[in-house]
Amino acid sequence: QRTAKMADAGADMLKKPQIIEHARKAVTQTVYETRWVPCSARFVVLGSPPRGSGLMQIYQLNKGDVELLSEVEKPSPFKCGSFGASSLADRHLATGNFAGKVNIWDLERMEAPLFEAAGHTGLINALDGVGGLKGAGAPEIATAGRDGRVLVWDPRQAEEPVAAMEPSEGEVARDCWAVAFGDAHSADARCVAAGYDNGDVKLLDLRAGRVRWETNVQNGVCGLQFDRLDIEMNKLVVSTLESRFRVYDMRTHHPTLGYSMMSQEAHQSTVWGASHLPQNR
Repeated sequence: QRTAKMADAGADMLKKPQIIEHARKAVTQTVYETRWVPCSARFVVLGSPPRGSGLMQIYQLNKGDVELLSEVEKPSPFKCGSFGASSLADRHLATGNFAGKVNIWDLERMEAPLFEAAGHTGLINALDGVGGLKGAGAPEIATAGRDGRVLVWDPRQAEEPVAAMEPSEGEVARDCWAVAFGDAHSADARCVAAGYDNGDVKLLDLRAGRVRWETNVQNGVCGLQFDRLDIEMNKLVVSTLESRFRVYDMRTHHPTLGYSMMSQEAHQSTVWGASHLPQNR
């Protein structure tokens, strides 16, 4: 009977999701972001070495090990990055740094950026892209800064952002920690969700040019993600300080109470980010 119980417990364990370490690599920098290069066995590591510069490294999985292919050092530390605004053929990486600049890089020629724009005062906390790998419409990049501004950039023009969500005159600027595109199911529909250090979550409708919805989750917002950004809004996950995350049903809206949601405690520490499993969103 005891053996049967142990076998049942083992079978239950196999049914649950498991995290298995495939490889381990020591690095010489503080890592702020890692991104898989689409449709490849390579990934990019963004961060800052002890001397305070910015370091971008490209690694490849090779026979069970992690191999450094190339690296480039820049004056300002890298904070965030995304391939979302680039096509699969190009696979250009958009980055945000501590100096408030947005850059787009060709990973084969990293001496100089393909695109550069400066719109934030201070560091860019988060960045997201749309219109390239996924999402209908033109390619765009959204950035969230310490200055409380959320800016949307068109890679085809670096002079100024095409849209902005910023504090009103006289309003105290809250640090914006997270940003995510969603609802990009057609060329005429697109939204940007932003999360702030005071727990505010705001949804900007880019077509109408207004805030569609806002709420407060009572803790600083560390991460945001729509389950799929290339369909009509479905689910939005919000990860926060104090060990909690929330999942909103973006298709069930009450005129007074807002979108329906569930809240759950996940860890005994800050939940820095959450991602939907593509096989079971």
